[in-house]
Amino acid sequence: MNLPASLFGNNWLWLGNLIFIVLLARALRFARWRELFANNIRFNALVGLLFGISVLWQLSAGIRPGFNFHLVGATLFLLMFGWPIALIALALVMLGTWIYADMDLITLGINGLLMLAVPMLFSEWLLRVSQRHLPKNLFLFVLLNGFACAGFAIMLMMAATTLVLLALSHYTWPEIQYHYFIPAPILIFAEAFATGAMITAFTVSQPEAVMNFSEKDYLTGK
Repeated sequence: MNLPASLFGNNWLWLGNLIFIVLLARALRFARWRELFANNIRFNALVGLLFGISVLWQLSAGIRPGFNFHLVGATLFLLMFGWPIALIALALVMLGTWIYADMDLITLGINGLLMLAVPMLFSEWLLRVSQRHLPKNLFLFVLLNGFACAGFAIMLMMAATTLVLLALSHYTWPEIQYHYFIPAPILIFAEAFATGAMITAFTVSQPEAVMNFSEKDYLTGK
């Protein structure tokens, strides 16, 4: 959902930019760059996924300003590379998409918080809870942290976006219901299915590419 600058006041847009910059600074600090560059399989996976998600972000569909739908990839990137690198990578995809579409760069912050930070933080929380309290099982990892988590993350993103639109924009609840919630199940299922399928493919064929998956813990002796 690419929210245009016309929906918000400048003060809110700059506040969103400030918060997003702080998150990106923390991501740059905690990103495991050496581990990424030392793992050729994971690095190649990052390059390939960046290209693929960049194409998918261009294939957005929508009618009204702000009601654009496309796959996000937040949960998949988090599972593959950890939240710091995932946030930085998708922020670069967002920047490239904004420049290509000639959108106002001042909206990067508020869109980044809603489309990337919200689903990513939820996915990180669920991953930690599952690793701490649930048995380490391949099918559980794929179905819960991949398929289900991606769907719930998009639902949370939509809920947060709805609250922001109701509080700060001119859109009313009936408009949001009609233009946003009616096609929402399609996006939720598509995000969940794509994430589940991709994380399954990587964990089975190239487990070394998935930072948050250990072949020893999840596969050996199972």
